[in-house]
Amino acid sequence: MTYAGDPLEVVVRRHFPVLEVHRADGVVGFVVSDGPHVTGSFRALRRELTALGYSPLLRRRGGRLWLHVVPRPRPGENRGWLVAALFLATVGTTFATGYLASQRFSQVLQEVPHAVLRAGYWPNPWVDGLTFSAALMAILLVHELGHKVAARVHGIEASGPYFIPFPPLLLGGEMSLGTMGAVIFSKEPAPDRDGLFDLGASGPVAGLAVAAVVLWLGLERTVLLDLQALCPGLRPETCGPLWALPRFPFGLPWVVDRVVSWRFGASPEVVAYLDPLLDAAVIGVFVTAVNLLPASSLDGGHVTRALLGERWHRWGSYLAVGLLFLMGLWLMAVLLLFLLSRGHPGPMDDVSPPSPLRQGAGLALLGVFVLSLPWSNFLLLVRVLTELFGR
Repeated sequence: MTYAGDPLEVVVRRHFPVLEVHRADGVVGFVVSDGPHVTGSFRALRRELTALGYSPLLRRRGGRLWLHVVPRPRPGENRGWLVAALFLATVGTTFATGYLASQRFSQVLQEVPHAVLRAGYWPNPWVDGLTFSAALMAILLVHELGHKVAARVHGIEASGPYFIPFPPLLLGGEMSLGTMGAVIFSKEPAPDRDGLFDLGASGPVAGLAVAAVVLWLGLERTVLLDLQALCPGLRPETCGPLWALPRFPFGLPWVVDRVVSWRFGASPEVVAYLDPLLDAAVIGVFVTAVNLLPASSLDGGHVTRALLGERWHRWGSYLAVGLLFLMGLWLMAVLLLFLLSRGHPGPMDDVSPPSPLRQGAGLALLGVFVLSLPWSNFLLLVRVLTELFGR
């Protein structure tokens, strides 16, 4: 049934040949003709409907092209105070993380000062706390600003970055990262697959660029320690100073491990203790890897959904959960498994394919993802399983 006088139908017919019109629960659905005109027509229609307070959604179902027109979400409440409060809280928790790590390292050096083979820097808890916090917050902030810029370029209304503070110590006294990153909420889907790709890829690329600079600066401040001095005879009862060194709850990202080995060698008798700048870079690279997991509404989930569609996005999500479990990151795996129930809304135009440029960039991001993962946990698990089943 059609309504010739409906302004929405008039607007749609201006851009698409309409075959059928369906109305239900306040949503108008049009079956439109397919063809090479779809991408350009959809973009022009979106601009016109946006001015009227509506958004178009283009889907292919049952061999037919469906165009749904839905009301745009109302502008969100301004929560600048919450953005600022969470930012300051995360500055506090990351400072505390850097402070406590430096304090522990200082205590180790006081106990075994003869273990130092290369004094890249000498720990100062207050300075190190500020250095670590400033470097890590810069990486995370630029990451989120990358998303914000991409959202603005594609006309997507997005919130400010909500940073997530985290206690500096885990249960048992182990060091944490001091933060769980930050998120930006978009008020509506990306306009098309290209826009969805840009929204997902922009953050990791921007954040990784800053992390690379921080990593390079931190290399020169790395401290090399004699393993025998930390752990005489390599006996468990003598290794107290070694276990007292602050360490990440995950292994080093593969690319960072290779860079450190290239710079200082890979001698099994030497322990490389990373300075606060390099610590921040490690976390920045690790956050990039986690965000690029092809799952849910993570950055990698956006990229996978844009390039490969809904079905492969769903399988990629399950693969990401399994990968996290295999790498020993069980808490993250459980959290991601919980997020999978939300699915992914996809872009407004889910019919037009992504551009060849985005497809090539997707392969590059896959390489970044693989190089940024902490493979040591995974390789250790493979070795243990091989030994168990090889008996």
